[in-house]
Amino acid sequence: MEITGAIFDFDGTLFDSMHIWHGIRDKFFDRIGLVLTAEDREAFRGLYLRESLILAKERFGMQESVEELLSMFFEYIKGRYLAEAEPKNDIIPFLEKLKARGIKMGIATATGEPALEAVLEKYGMLGYFSAIYSTYTVGASKHEPKVYDVVLGKIGTDKETTWVFEDAFYAASTAKKNGYKLVGIYDKSEPETDRLRDISDIYIHNYSEIDL
Repeated sequence: MEITGAIFDFDGTLFDSMHIWHGIRDKFFDRIGLVLTAEDREAFRGLYLRESLILAKERFGMQESVEELLSMFFEYIKGRYLAEAEPKNDIIPFLEKLKARGIKMGIATATGEPALEAVLEKYGMLGYFSAIYSTYTVGASKHEPKVYDVVLGKIGTDKETTWVFEDAFYAASTAKKNGYKLVGIYDKSEPETDRLRDISDIYIHNYSEIDL
């Protein structure tokens, strides 16, 4: 594979951490003292995080701003990550190989940067990445390519030889449609594994499978 740059997703791609997100909104609301009725839970169904916090502020008369609630949420996530998240199999040796070849690396994620930086530092992985950006920071979800493009601009590599590593079909599809080479990563939490495999230039279960 011709590669000068690598842009990694985080949850399910660099780390086994998707399980942390199962029911996370309700657990966070419980932590900050909100008691949700069945009607409340139905109202929150299908909302993204920011939308959920806006609704919670309106519904429960919370004094904190949405940005303050986001900070509280990601501080909670940070604690969960430090306690529960672990690197994917073979990822550290693979990052070492990329570093040895002078390949620039960045992270494009839907999780707030402070939580990621804390767990990356815990495992001695932070120094591999010259750019870490979340969808919250760039203001666009992974249904749009903006977070990948921002990371690409920061690591300074050519798009044609920059590979995106993703475990989620919807996000991988965005990257692929916008000109990135794609490595699909198996993760047990992804329900559209077959579709991810179909669109991937390379599809793997472990990083040891990649021949640079």
